[in-house]
Amino acid sequence: MAGLRSFDAFPKTDETHVKKSSKGGVSSLLTYLFLLFIAWTEFGSYFGGYVDEHYEVDDQLRETFQINMDTYVKTPCQYLDINVRDTTMDRKFVSQELVLEEMPFFIPGGIKSNDMNEIVTPDLDSVLGSAIPARFREKLSDIDMLNEEEKNHMDLNACHIFGSVQVNRVAGELQITAKGHGYNNFMRAPLEEIDFSHVINELSYGEFYPYINNPLDSTAKYVSGNPRSTFIYDTSIVPTTYEKLGAKIDTNQYAVSEYHFDSETQAGKGPVRVPGIFLRYDFEPLSIHVSDVRLSFVQFVVRLVAILSFVIYTASWAFRLVDLVLLSCLGPRWSLRYQSGSKSQGILDKDPSLT
Repeated sequence: MAGLRSFDAFPKTDETHVKKSSKGGVSSLLTYLFLLFIAWTEFGSYFGGYVDEHYEVDDQLRETFQINMDTYVKTPCQYLDINVRDTTMDRKFVSQELVLEEMPFFIPGGIKSNDMNEIVTPDLDSVLGSAIPARFREKLSDIDMLNEEEKNHMDLNACHIFGSVQVNRVAGELQITAKGHGYNNFMRAPLEEIDFSHVINELSYGEFYPYINNPLDSTAKYVSGNPRSTFIYDTSIVPTTYEKLGAKIDTNQYAVSEYHFDSETQAGKGPVRVPGIFLRYDFEPLSIHVSDVRLSFVQFVVRLVAILSFVIYTASWAFRLVDLVLLSCLGPRWSLRYQSGSKSQGILDKDPSLT
């Protein structure tokens, strides 16, 4: 039994033949600190989740959708026609569905003149914080309450157009033109009154969220040379859904290309274009789904153990590789396992009293 007690199936190197190094301890300490940092970040990811954004085929059937607009046009309201025409050749007169107010034309501060906003996908938190449904206000009667003398002192040379319009969910075009210059009308707008310089305060699709920024929001087009110009906005709409902690917001992002045609410079160079503002819209077959995703606890534990194990395994091999390179190139004094002042003992130098 005494021999069995002294038997060691896994013999180890005697402590007297091992050189202990403080450099190895430092590397171990750094490895442990790095492991704590990774564990801390993984706990943060587990509790905070992560944002998953992916494309999917838009398989939802919708018959109609909504256009929200708020714009100033430098033409009196009485001379404007607003129509919607789609690919089914269905024409809808929408002037009665929108609110038209006479106003003096001006470009508010903070508006990008003859420029567009950058097209970006809003992040999840900003959309959820800004997705407050709203409705446009009713028409104000301040102008109507003014007497003739007060009206004469105001240059009501523009029209404030705002509101929401329900249209067929097919490719189409919203047209703001002068009466008698686009469609037949018993009234023909005088040429000197036509000026399609404009300010777009809001242009969005779907449910109206006034605090979500869109590419054409707060932009303006001002033409001083020839006001009877044609402005075309070609928009491509992508349905986008944001989802977090049970809250679900359906929006419609869009990309836009703009074109400007001057009736004088284009004369004789192609088909005659009707002066006006033309908003073309079409729908992409894909949709974007942005959601806040959280791992289950089991997935989190498996992920954390796998990452920490990989770090430990990689760190051990990196330590050995660096030590081997230092030992081969610079000698044993530069080895990570070397400790100055330590002296190894051989078997013959061993203290007899220990045996």
